[in-house]
Amino acid sequence: MTAAVRSGAIGSQLVKYFKRGQNSRVGVIELSNPSKRNALSLSTLGQLLDVIKKVESDESIRVVVLQAQGPAFSSGHDLSEIRHLQNEANEESGYRGEQTSKEKLSDLFSLCSNVMTSIVESTKPYVAKVDGVATAAGCQLVASCDLAYASTGSKFATPGVNIGLFCSTPAVALGRTVHRKAAMDMLLTGRLISAKEAAGIGLINEALAVESLDDRVDEISELIATKSPMAISTGKPVVAAQLGLPLHEAYGIASKCMVDGSLREDCIEGIDAFLSKRIPVWRDGTKK
Repeated sequence: MTAAVRSGAIGSQLVKYFKRGQNSRVGVIELSNPSKRNALSLSTLGQLLDVIKKVESDESIRVVVLQAQGPAFSSGHDLSEIRHLQNEANEESGYRGEQTSKEKLSDLFSLCSNVMTSIVESTKPYVAKVDGVATAAGCQLVASCDLAYASTGSKFATPGVNIGLFCSTPAVALGRTVHRKAAMDMLLTGRLISAKEAAGIGLINEALAVESLDDRVDEISELIATKSPMAISTGKPVVAAQLGLPLHEAYGIASKCMVDGSLREDCIEGIDAFLSKRIPVWRDGTKK
């Protein structure tokens, strides 16, 4: 496993960020509240969004690994926090009190949606490394990443139906990652699925022995880090954008991306390097 570079790391009680890998090109975001099973509370989501924004503006970072401390990747929303807001609605008087609690709940779910969309719309690839349970919004977080790898002991679920609250927002990420019937199976039953099953339906890329997980994620992230950052930063958003478009419109924006990309420095350098049988040197001075 590649050693982490923690100098200048951003740290907090709930979310940590540091760099690792060759030339510190891999950013690592770590959920760091294992005593609460890395629940996605308002505080955690706020810190997570702040770190995502900071990573996005760091040109030295080529790829981001999202991981967690403890036996749970993330249990999803903090149910005690939601229950507190429900109690507030009962205790406050008049319509104003009801609206205040509803606004707070709206803030919570809107913030969570912002975190997920920030990952999907990021110009940097996100790789989820899961060793434990990822449920509800935690499963949503995995589904929102571009790639995901998990230990064979990991489990996944969208169990909202078990507590009377359908996992509607996790369904957005899940439904864009796996086949509709596989998504509805998870959403309607709330059952835990194994890492092997998660790989089978496409929720994760691969299920591995826990002792192989770090090395596999390091291998993939380091491989991605050698690719043209210009190509990835312009191409990844197009992949997300075209998914909801009619076929001809999808080809329209994809073709424009190809034309624009063909005229950029990295493509000219990459083709020249290929034809000359040499290693390309990307615009930022790094080699493949």
